[in-house]
Amino acid sequence: MFALGTEVSIEGQGAEALWSELAELEATLTRFKPSALTELNASGRLEHPPTVLVEALTHALKVAKETNGLVTPLILPALKWAGYKDSFKSAQVTEGEPPAVAQWQAVRVSKDVISLPQGAELDLGGTAKTWIVERLSQHLTGEFVIDAGGDIFLKRSELSPIDLEQPFEKGTYQLLLPPGTFGIASSSLLKRAWKGGHHLIDPRTAKPLSSRWVQTTAVGPSLCTAEVMTKLIFLEAYERLEPGYLYLAFDQEGQLWRFEEGMWTVA
Repeated sequence: MFALGTEVSIEGQGAEALWSELAELEATLTRFKPSALTELNASGRLEHPPTVLVEALTHALKVAKETNGLVTPLILPALKWAGYKDSFKSAQVTEGEPPAVAQWQAVRVSKDVISLPQGAELDLGGTAKTWIVERLSQHLTGEFVIDAGGDIFLKRSELSPIDLEQPFEKGTYQLLLPPGTFGIASSSLLKRAWKGGHHLIDPRTAKPLSSRWVQTTAVGPSLCTAEVMTKLIFLEAYERLEPGYLYLAFDQEGQLWRFEEGMWTVA
């Protein structure tokens, strides 16, 4: 099924009952067609917001607080400036300087009303996608696998081979995970990219981020946390990386690196 801007597959006991919930979640949180989120972005204020929007935004603001604003849902005006309005396939960078990213602390959210600072718009993006995946997984029993365009959340009683795409060539790099529950998140500067830009915004500059890395991967017990960590790697905020996770990154030459004991080494 195509959802959350990508192909989604769900395997596990109870999977059949989740497709309608997935469709409802996306219909509320998408910015690409009329939704509660687009209504909020248009007016800057939404009374009696859907519960799921309150919960998803609360999660996104928690991430913003924990990362000191490095990962924030308020990057949409800057993302539009960079060209990604309706489709990255037709994106073009706007001339001049981008609008500054609004302060996440200025967002007000409650079950009664959500209000945004003047000129701000939300793009819940990958933070919402992984939050939805973990939410859906709570309805599955036993072993399961949810794959949302390469962001994977799984529970297995046996070894699990995971293939990561290589950024500059056909082929994969395989991870072999032990039995357990794991979130595997990957981000790339080469996908959803166009001349002069891509979809990952550095909130410090309000421009598409520049990095020594072109693709990052994080693996650990939480898919939501892993997704946030992939962005922190791009931003080189290594001091904020969660301990106990596996971190991999491909550089501009396609060399694979691994982060261990506070430093990067060739994998």
